[in-house]
This record gives sequence, structure tokens and C-alpha cells, in this order.
Amino acid sequence: MSLERMPELGSKPVGLTVKLPAIKSKGGDHLGDGLRELYRRGHFVDVSLVCAQQVYSAHRAVLAAKSEVFKQGLVASADTPGMRQEVRLADISNPEAVKLMLDHMYMMELVTFEEYNPKTLEINKDVLRLAQNFRLPCLAEHATHWFAKDVSTSNVVERLMICEEFGLDVLKEKILEQLTCNKRALAEVARSPQIMSYPRLMQALLQQAAGVPEEDTPQPKKKGRKA
Repeated sequence: MSLERMPELGSKPVGLTVKLPAIKSKGGDHLGDGLRELYRRGHFVDVSLVCAQQVYSAHRAVLAAKSEVFKQGLVASADTPGMRQEVRLADISNPEAVKLMLDHMYMMELVTFEEYNPKTLEINKDVLRLAQNFRLPCLAEHATHWFAKDVSTSNVVERLMICEEFGLDVLKEKILEQLTCNKRALAEVARSPQIMSYPRLMQALLQQAAGVPEEDTPQPKKKGRKA
């Protein structure tokens, strides 16, 4: 009786079709969701942001990932590993602004412009100050757009002064355009006691009305020394 040699397994592979039920979970942002939950509960936080005697807790990794300024500052001020670091925000008066910044950095509720709504103008100014200090351009954009809401002749001088303070040139230009297109509004603002206190804004209004770019304004000549 002779035994025939069986072919090796895999020498003539045959494809098989294996089907599993469809994947139910789409994955999602599990890391982000986890970090947001830790932030919400205050677990594993290692940084304290102090503003006007109010303390907000956060994670160094999140702050460093979102802001190069935070990253450099936290590395420079790290003393003992495992110790909670403290960041004092002495130039910020409204603690609510710090909360808005942190919510933005953690993408809490994935805030959109329509949902961004600080309670007061001063809070929004502090948000913009934080955004500029820590180089958070998206947050700065939210704050700038908020200043563009509900502008009227009763607050336009104040808004223009904010533009001057924070270097919001695009917003300033848009406001001036609206003023010069509305003769009634321009006349009301031009004779306002407020505008008289800000000659640079008065000059900007006149330039805009005349169609003269600000950089083309002739500068007064310096008087030469008499021989």
C-alpha cells in the first residue's frame, strides 16, 4: 500500500469571505472628551491660573499644546516635578474672561461665534487681552467679532478706542466706513463731546470722509535750527 504525499497547506490558497456586523462605534474624539471631563471635574490638574483671587485649574499639557506662550512659560517656571504650577494673570480684572479662555482651549461645547457671549464689554476686553497675550488667534477673532455687534453712535467712540488699544485695524476701518456712509451718524459723532477728547479718532473720521488713507496724511515739518 503506497501513501501519496499530500500537498502542503497554502500551496494553492483559496480566498474566503468573512463578514462581520457593521461597526457601530464611529470612534469619535475620545481623547478630547476624556480631557474635557477631567477638566470639568478638576481631576489630574497640575496648573492653577489665578485672577483677582479666583483660581482656575487646568492641565499643563493642554495649555502647552494650545499656546506656545504657555508652553515656554510653563517650562521656564517648572521647579519640582509633580508640583502644581501657578500662573498669575495680574493684568486681567475679570475672572470670567479666564474661564472663557479655558473653555475655548478645551473646546468645551465646541463654542461657535453664535454661542460666544461674554456678559459685559469689559469681560470681552479681557478675553481679547488674554487671546493676544497667549497667541490664541481663534479666540481673538471671536472677541473682535463681538465688538462689531450692536454698534451705534452711542458707543461707536468707545469701540473705536478699543480698536486703537488692541490694534484692531480691520474693525476700525469697517466702523469708519459705516460712519462716513451715514451723514446723520457722522454728524452726531463729529459733534460729540467724546470725540473731542480723542483727536486721533477725529482725524481718522475726517480722513475717511475725505477718502485719504491714514498713512498718506502729511506730517508737520520739523522746524530747523536758526543760524
